[in-house]
Amino acid sequence: MMVWLTWLGLPALAIGMGVKQGWWASVFILIVGVFTQVFYVKFFPRISKLLGYGSVEDVTIEPTQKLKISSIVTLYTANVCPFCPIVKQRLIGLQRNLEFKLNEVDITFKPNLIKEKGFRSVPVIEIDGKYWSGNATSAQLLSFLTKRNLSN
Repeated sequence: MMVWLTWLGLPALAIGMGVKQGWWASVFILIVGVFTQVFYVKFFPRISKLLGYGSVEDVTIEPTQKLKISSIVTLYTANVCPFCPIVKQRLIGLQRNLEFKLNEVDITFKPNLIKEKGFRSVPVIEIDGKYWSGNATSAQLLSFLTKRNLSN
């Protein structure tokens, strides 16, 4: 729901400012708004502590041997999610040793899927009907994907 509010709020603000101040205000709001969202997602790892999220530093652990997990791993993301690219990169890193297929689904404009799956936040990782929601270190993802110590 929050993703929709972000993308609906920006055009609504632009239209409101356009009516009140003129078309230039709409263009300005849209340009600044889109730039701000892109900046936020791109630089989130560097500013997460300042925003009260704490560190998003990774804790890595390498599997002792190459493992093949038989499932497809689905990563549900949204385009304004600051944690989504972080988790995606960690999953890509784990692919080298776990040999799984990663399927990314952007749910930003798919309200039926959000409702059907019951998601309240992203990123969400799905494997064999089990879900992990939110940020995760590589060690946590390795544990989740290999079904050891499911703690989330």
